[in-house]
Amino acid sequence: MDIADLAQEREEAIITAALSSRRKKIQSPDGVCIWCRDERVVPSTAFCSAECGEDYHKFEREKKQRILRDV
Repeated sequence: MDIADLAQEREEAIITAALSSRRKKIQSPDGVCIWCRDERVVPSTAFCSAECGEDYHKFEREKKQRILRDV
C-alpha cells in the first residue's frame, strides 16, 4: 500500500463521515404540506411552495432562539 492508497482511503472516510452527519431532508408523511396543511406537496419535499418552506424554517429558527434565551 503506497501513499496514494492511504490518501484515497482517508478521503473516502472523510466523505463517508460528512455524508452520515448530514441532516435528513424533511418529508411529508401524508403528501400534504407540513406547514399550511392545505395543499399537496411538491414531489420529494414537505412543502407546497417555497414560501411555506421559508415560513417553516423561520419558525424553527425562532423557536430554537426562544429555547436558548429561556435557559
